[in-house]
Amino acid sequence: MRRSFMREFSATVVVGWAILLECTSVKAVPPKAILSIFIDDLGFYDTSVYNPDAPTPHLQELSHEQGMILHRHYVYKYCSPTRRAFLSGRFPVHMTGMQAPTCSNWLPLDYTLLSQKLKAAPGSTWRNHFVGKGHLGYQTMDHLPINRGFDSHVGYLGGAEEYVYGDNYFGQPGHDCPGKPAHCIKDFWYNGEPAPPNVIDQVFYSTNYYTTTATQIISSHNMSESLWLHLTYQGVHAPYVEPPVWEQIPNETGFWDQTFGSMLKVVDTGIKNVTEALHASGLWEDTLVLISSDNGGIGPGNNFPLRGMKATPWEGGTRVMAFLTGGYLPASFRGTSTNAFISVADWYPTFCTLAGVADCSDNIIRGNASLPIDGVNVWPRITNASSAIGHEFLPTTENGIIYAEQWKYLSGAPATNWYTKNDTHIADNRTAWPCQSDGRMHTVAAPAASCYVCTKAQPCLFDVVNDPAERVNLAATHKDIVTMLAAKLEGFSVPQANASIDSAILARDYDCVKDITAWWGNFSGPCCKRKTGVHP
Repeated sequence: MRRSFMREFSATVVVGWAILLECTSVKAVPPKAILSIFIDDLGFYDTSVYNPDAPTPHLQELSHEQGMILHRHYVYKYCSPTRRAFLSGRFPVHMTGMQAPTCSNWLPLDYTLLSQKLKAAPGSTWRNHFVGKGHLGYQTMDHLPINRGFDSHVGYLGGAEEYVYGDNYFGQPGHDCPGKPAHCIKDFWYNGEPAPPNVIDQVFYSTNYYTTTATQIISSHNMSESLWLHLTYQGVHAPYVEPPVWEQIPNETGFWDQTFGSMLKVVDTGIKNVTEALHASGLWEDTLVLISSDNGGIGPGNNFPLRGMKATPWEGGTRVMAFLTGGYLPASFRGTSTNAFISVADWYPTFCTLAGVADCSDNIIRGNASLPIDGVNVWPRITNASSAIGHEFLPTTENGIIYAEQWKYLSGAPATNWYTKNDTHIADNRTAWPCQSDGRMHTVAAPAASCYVCTKAQPCLFDVVNDPAERVNLAATHKDIVTMLAAKLEGFSVPQANASIDSAILARDYDCVKDITAWWGNFSGPCCKRKTGVHP
């Protein structure tokens, strides 16, 4: 009888322990693979995560059935600062709002990137791969991903280009191209050099090329090693051009923009193929996947029900579609969502901690100050092991900050619009939202903004929990919160990066040129090389 009882007791303990492991915030072992996917300029309502009529059925399945939707995922209002924040664990405002030109130092070399942190895990077998858009700043060859913890890299360095054959985007003449823009007609790198012709010739449509490359990396991966695949799609950024005809959506779908819908469909199919490759390789059950936009939608992008668009500090510019999925996500959290306010910088310590790295800090020295990362490990919060707020103060841009996961202060926000479900724009009228007398403010992405409805002298305050569309300005009735947040925002808006490496260090360690064509021909690229015999 006692032996039978002990068997039953032991079985109960085993089952109970299994349930406990399933419910705890961190699984017993690190994930075997991490897949981070960024979709460029994706609007909040562009996919089936929120829009059931969007041509993205695979994203719907991954998010609603197999994933956890992150309803309050915050990024910067445009591309480059978001991407640099993700890799460095710093708030975008600390990375500065610069759209990093190719020859720049806006992701400084003294930052330890997430890729380098994973390499530091005990007995690390992490193999890291970077596929797609960069837009990080590459003043020197040392800035290239292949020299910062990634085992392979393919993609373009700048902020935008054509979808075919690595052609530079001449919708913006000389875009991200130092030296002689007229000669800089290509932007596509393969590991540590401009992509050779046999690679360029495969880029018939970049979304498909990046998908194919990602699936090849997965299928050839050594299963005894760990894998991080950082897949940053060009889609659905401008230029808005039809993908190959066999991938276009039917005319009768009724989607608000035929070309844009087709571009979305190709990204959705690409993500389907990548996740299927993980299943086929046997990695899926041990993979954690993050899928996110890098900023709000613009042009044909739809940010319903939010206000504003890319390049603005409104929710429509900084609160984006995002979700987690993959077999590593505990089963009890699949098909769920969270309202935790998460910064894109939080994934650095989250992935680092899950990977088993002993020290996920990265203090850098600026003058006499030691500056830590801003991100926090959000895994305990989103898996209900902790109810603590990750960030009491969450700066979203230089002109916006959120307090206590409720109050959002804006000190510089332009007139903009709301959206309908079919992408009709509803402008904020000047009676309810008058231009302020100190309202002509300039930003990198919108230098000609002529009407600002929230300014330092006449700021705005919103309860974004109860008013997510930012329709009711509460600044006049909560002056104490406004005063506090104005001071807090000033403190956060101190940059921790510079456009260039110190001139003395450049002169000592690097050879630099203004005309890069002698090095890279008709490709854009870094403008400094480490001197012979000088090592990092």
